[in-house]
Amino acid sequence: MSSVKKIVIFRALKLGDMLCSIPAIRGIRKLHPDAHIALTGHPQMEALFSRYGHYVDEFIPFAGFPGMPESPIDSLKVWDTIKYIQDKEFDLAVQLHGSGELSNTVVSLFNSRKVIGHYRTGNFRHTSHDFKPYPENVHEVERCLSILELFGYETTDKSLEFYIMDEDYEELNRKTHYPTIKNPYICLHSGASNEFKRWSDDKFAKLADWLCEKGLEVVFTGSLFETPLIKKITSQMKHVAHDFSHYNLELGPLAALIKNSRGLICNDTGVSHLAVALKVPSIVLFIQTDPVRWAPLDSNLHKWVWNPDVDKVFQLSKDFLLKEKVQ
Repeated sequence: MSSVKKIVIFRALKLGDMLCSIPAIRGIRKLHPDAHIALTGHPQMEALFSRYGHYVDEFIPFAGFPGMPESPIDSLKVWDTIKYIQDKEFDLAVQLHGSGELSNTVVSLFNSRKVIGHYRTGNFRHTSHDFKPYPENVHEVERCLSILELFGYETTDKSLEFYIMDEDYEELNRKTHYPTIKNPYICLHSGASNEFKRWSDDKFAKLADWLCEKGLEVVFTGSLFETPLIKKITSQMKHVAHDFSHYNLELGPLAALIKNSRGLICNDTGVSHLAVALKVPSIVLFIQTDPVRWAPLDSNLHKWVWNPDVDKVFQLSKDFLLKEKVQ
């Protein structure tokens, strides 16, 4: 693939999935240091990839596609977006979106000179291009990295990355009462994209009270969408916690908030991967999703538990996040 000058990567997913793809994108850049690399992805991820200019030269918002639920479809822009990609005449398209049931069809419309990606037996893949079977029962980071085998390249670097800038701290301080929070504090993230991924309200309330009694400030993170959920939790608490959801923090200030915390306790959702990228200790609560695929790979800095009761999280928090620093 030495003649490859222009590459388009397709992965139209949200925060956690995109952070898990960073090692693979980093590998593609290492293989093609001088190529123009474009990423077409979920429109909400444009701000994320503004931080990865050393890996991605261009972000192309994906306008959605019929039958593909991960990205909102803008029927007026779907074909304009595909035509824009076609006109760029990419040498290589990398289908990094998933198993390929529909995404291989989408990427075939890009009309690149060559396509690589995953596929499941019986589903469409262009026979004149290079595809490999979709790896089942592996971590998402490893699944993405396996695509590099089609480049004839392997790497053991599975680390995630996220860059915090000075303006992220400035925005955090400007929008919130963050300077008044007394250290140490811990972040709790009670929301998730689907209700079945969420630990119960009453358990989060008991956990938050217990952490307060151990001398920690508790900060609930989330978006405006999650404010009602957090209000339900704090209404059940005996102690006072900080609700930062109504500030509706952008990704950078949110990362700055988490970075300076003692740690994060959260459901299996995008913010768990942000903690991994920030190298902030975390405990991830799995309710129904698969920890083999989504749990942090670094078991020293991050812990996960399956559908835990409150006492289990108390004990894990004490042993892992509190240790002897907080009496």
